[in-house]
Amino acid sequence: MLKKMNKKHIAAVFFIGYLALLVFVTLLTHNYYTYGKSSNLILFSSIRLMLRSGDSMLIMKNIGGNVMLFLPLGFLLPMLIQVKRRLVIRQLILGFCISLFIELCQYFFAERIFDIDDVLLNTIGAMIGWGCYVLIRFCRHKLIVFYTK
Repeated sequence: MLKKMNKKHIAAVFFIGYLALLVFVTLLTHNYYTYGKSSNLILFSSIRLMLRSGDSMLIMKNIGGNVMLFLPLGFLLPMLIQVKRRLVIRQLILGFCISLFIELCQYFFAERIFDIDDVLLNTIGAMIGWGCYVLIRFCRHKLIVFYTK
């Protein structure tokens, strides 16, 4: 069974698992810092608030967590959808749209905070994940070329 699965199938399995985890973490878990249904539409407002708090755990959970949460998206998506042109723009738009969708779901269905800074941090995480994918693919290609000469 495993021999018949190619890289795209394995990436799809990981992607589905990642999406399930993403939905669970963002929509189904209790958030202890939530003050009910509210929103932050001022860019960098909550990031600045977190940094000024000086609470390293809060900073790591909210800023680092939002970036890390979308790293797998940026890494796995190019494995599933391979387009030669405008890959950076497409990845940026997909990361932004998926993050925006989750934030809207948090606001309307989970009675949580819609935070534009979360959308920014998630999008940055998706782009870092994409950068890791590109770097690994580039290095792998260079190694293959190097060892076949």
